[in-house]
Amino acid sequence: MKDDVIWGLFTAFATAALFSIGGGSALIPEFHRQLVEVNGYMTSPEFAKSVALAQIAPGPNMLLVSLMGWQVAGLPGLLVSTFAIVVPPSLIAYFTWRTMERLKDAAWLNAVKVGLAPLVVGLMLASGTITARAADHDAIGYVLTLGTAVTMHFSKRNPLWMIATGAIVGLIAHRLGYMTVI
Repeated sequence: MKDDVIWGLFTAFATAALFSIGGGSALIPEFHRQLVEVNGYMTSPEFAKSVALAQIAPGPNMLLVSLMGWQVAGLPGLLVSTFAIVVPPSLIAYFTWRTMERLKDAAWLNAVKVGLAPLVVGLMLASGTITARAADHDAIGYVLTLGTAVTMHFSKRNPLWMIATGAIVGLIAHRLGYMTVI
């Protein structure tokens, strides 16, 4: 059984990494689909907690993959998940860079670069939507998510202020009995 879980983690993360554009945050919807919906390795609330913890932890956003691997299968899960998310895309990036250096003056290549920007923005929005759906279970959560999205869109504030505000509101709501800890 353990080997099936390890292999499942490897294929889920390697496949997502190989077929993604837009970095780690753009992969969150696929991670949710694979880990929660397809394989049932964790619940949506567990997934949301992992995303939140990885976002506030120092270091690269892809710590999320290592954390999820750890939660699903301990140290072997952490190692396999981290390897799966790092090595295949790194090899592709290296060979893509070499190819782009040879074709740097091709007009079609510049058009592809310009065309990928809206795709990345769409993937980032999908990531936020999936995470919000997994995390929000009551009116307070919906208001916090909407308020954070609007504030971040219209201001240049550091996102840590929004995280701190959410934590404070969540603590107060929990103490008053309006929220339960998931």
